Amino acid sequence: MLLRQPSRLRISRRGILAAALAAFLPAMPARAEDGVAFVRDLYARQVALHNARGRMAEADFLPLFARTLRTLMQAPRPGLAHAPAGPILNAFFGWGILPGQPVTLQWVRAAAGGAVAVEIVARGEPRQITLRLVREQGLWKIADISYGHGESLLAYYRRITKG
Repeated sequence: MLLRQPSRLRISRRGILAAALAAFLPAMPARAEDGVAFVRDLYARQVALHNARGRMAEADFLPLFARTLRTLMQAPRPGLAHAPAGPILNAFFGWGILPGQPVTLQWVRAAAGGAVAVEIVARGEPRQITLRLVREQGLWKIADISYGHGESLLAYYRRITKG
């Protein structure tokens, strides 16, 4: 039996870079444009539903949110029943947007850090909203929503659930 000397594998720097890039690419998040399209579609539907005085079913609402936020949304709220009534929080539009108040979607665009910025007009005033998105099981989910001032959606649910 004839044994051959193992041949030396020659890999160029370009080959090493290509292999490293190929290994990294599947772990990269989906393109930011996909997140912007997700938010644009979501907010167009929410504005139409809100202006028609419609309500989204909980079975459709909760799956829009990331696991951490969804868990807080469904957690017990100790002492909240005895708290004085305060400002109303609309999860998509922010504080003080009452049902039936007209809302207009101005624009949706990519923001810093992979977030998505939304501008709406409510009560004649523009409001900027920022959504932080994550991918869970291949789908975009909302991890947090900031309303420009006051608590974000995640901070609100952490406060009322003591989570």
